[in-house]
Amino acid sequence: MHNDRPIEDINLQQGLNEVKAVMERRGLAGACMLVTAEEAAYTYGLHAPWSAIRPDAATPLGFRIRAVSAELGPVLTRARVEGALHTVAQLRDFGEQTVGWMEQLLAMLRKAGIDFTHRSHGGRPLPELTARDMLRRPGGR
Repeated sequence: MHNDRPIEDINLQQGLNEVKAVMERRGLAGACMLVTAEEAAYTYGLHAPWSAIRPDAATPLGFRIRAVSAELGPVLTRARVEGALHTVAQLRDFGEQTVGWMEQLLAMLRKAGIDFTHRSHGGRPLPELTARDMLRRPGGR
């Protein structure tokens, strides 16, 4: 999954690249948001060797969910699909936790008399997920 715009701060982009490299090198899935004084950016490294989530630059999100029993066998296929579900559920939980804690921190700052405004996502609408038919088989299989 990619940022919805080019990253202007080269240091920020290099930081994201380093995070992605660590996730890939360590076989980890996850998400990371980095913030500078002027800009914020995120990266999701959803694919890991133990998951059915696979990188695919030809898809809108940059990955696909792929586990075919005929190729992997039923046990490994199930394990990879469970790995993908585990990744998505854990990231959802982290997102919920982050929203809750940041709302609490913003409320504390307001209660302390700190007045501020913030335009979420730079005033842009959140990008929406789009996906191809998950049951479509490559080559029409």
